[in-house]
Amino acid sequence: MFVLLGQIAGLGGPRDPGNQPLSRLIGSFADPTFWKTFSASAAVVLIAAAALLFDTMTSRVVSVDFFYVAILLVAFWYPSPKAPLILAPLASILIIVGLWLAIPDNVPMWENWLNRLSAIATVWLTALFVWYIRLLGQKLALQIAISEALSREVRHRVGNSLQLVASFLRLRAANTKDAKSRDILKAAAAQVVAIGKLQRMLSHTGSTGLVNSESFIKALVDDLCGSAPERDAIHVTVEADAAELPSTTAVVLGALMSELINNALKHAFRGIERGTLAVRFSDQQNLAQYVVEVEDDGVGLSPSVKGGYGLDTVTELTRLMGGTITHEAVHPSGARPGTRWRLVVPHG
Repeated sequence: MFVLLGQIAGLGGPRDPGNQPLSRLIGSFADPTFWKTFSASAAVVLIAAAALLFDTMTSRVVSVDFFYVAILLVAFWYPSPKAPLILAPLASILIIVGLWLAIPDNVPMWENWLNRLSAIATVWLTALFVWYIRLLGQKLALQIAISEALSREVRHRVGNSLQLVASFLRLRAANTKDAKSRDILKAAAAQVVAIGKLQRMLSHTGSTGLVNSESFIKALVDDLCGSAPERDAIHVTVEADAAELPSTTAVVLGALMSELINNALKHAFRGIERGTLAVRFSDQQNLAQYVVEVEDDGVGLSPSVKGGYGLDTVTELTRLMGGTITHEAVHPSGARPGTRWRLVVPHG
C-alpha cells in the first residue's frame, strides 16, 4: 500500500535507468517531500485500519463516512493535486469490504447497501472538492510566483531609473551658481540615491517585501561616504542590528539617514584634518521602536543654524512617521564638541 500511495504523490518523476537503486533510495531519504508523503501515507493506512476495525465491531447499518472522508482530507498533504482522485477508489473499495466485515443485523440488505453507496457518494464528492481546491491552490501559487518575479524586475528597474535621476540632479547641482539651490539639489540627489538603493535591494527579497536592516544600512553608508570628497580623512563605523524592516519604513529611514550623514560629511569636519563618524541602528523590541544615531567628533552644530532644506525634510519625515528627532553636543566643553543626532521611529 505504501508503494501505491507513494506513486500517488508523484515522487521522483520519471526514473533514470542509469541510476542505481541504492542511490535513488538515499536521494529519497534526503528529500523533504519524501517524509511529507510518507507521513501522509502512514496516516491513510492508520485511518483505513481504524475504519475496518470499526466495521468489525459495529453493525452494518452504522455509518462509516467519517473515516473515509478523513482519508480524502489527507490528500492535502500529497504533492500531487490528483491524490484525492486516486484515494477515492481506495476508500470506495474499503467501504464495500467493510460491509462484509460488519456484524450482520436485522436491517434489510438493500438498506445496508444504500447506506454504503451513500458513503461512497460522500467520498467522491469530497474527492472532487479537495481536487478542485488543490487545482486552485496550484494556480494561485503560479500566479504568486509570476507576480513576485515581475515585482522584483520592476523594483530593479525603478532603482536604476532613480540612479539616473540622481545623476541628473547632481549634474544640475554642479552647473548651478546659486549656493542654496546647489545644496538643495545635492540633498535631493542623496535621498533619491537612498531610495534607489533600497529598491534594488528589494528586488532580491522574497514575497515578504522585508529588508535586512544591517546589510541595507552598511551598503547605504558605504555609498554615501564613498563619494565624500575627503573620504580617507574620515573614519566611519557602522553598528546595526539585523532586523527585518518593512519596505516603507526602510525607505523613510534610508532617506533620513542619508540626509543626516550627508550633513555631517559636509559641515562637521570643515577645517579638520581627520575625524570620526559613527552610525548606529538598534531595534528595541521591548519598546517597539527603531533608534538611529549619527554621531561625529567635528566642529559641532552652530547655535545659529535653525534649519534648511535638509533639516526641515528630516523633521517633517520624522513627524509623519510618528517619531522624534533630537541632537546634542557629544563633548559640550571640548574644542571639537561634535554632534549626536538621535532618531526614534516606532515599529509599523
